[in-house]
Amino acid sequence: MSQKHILFTLNHAPFGTIYHSEGLRAALGATAGIEENTVDVVYLGDGVYYTLKSVDRNDTRVFLETLSTLGVTLKAERESLEERGVQADALAEDVEVISRAEVRGLIDKADMVIGF
Repeated sequence: MSQKHILFTLNHAPFGTIYHSEGLRAALGATAGIEENTVDVVYLGDGVYYTLKSVDRNDTRVFLETLSTLGVTLKAERESLEERGVQADALAEDVEVISRAEVRGLIDKADMVIGF
């Protein structure tokens, strides 16, 4: 098998579910192994609530730190933030805001898209 580009989308709010932690765990797992796949992580819809600096990230801190060390930047869709009234100054420092068009570009580039 050859190296793949995998896009992980986190679409659910980080409250009362394991979607966000399992999504990050899967993203980290996709970077490991012989192929060392390239990975993008994008927060869409209610998933953008996880990008708020006020959200407790203790349960995913190791995943986030390791992904950052590997050069994976967390991305949040601008339109999802705007639709929910989330201002840029409310976001965690490690989150990059990208447009819906840029998200579509990541989808087009990906060999595989996995949603959580």
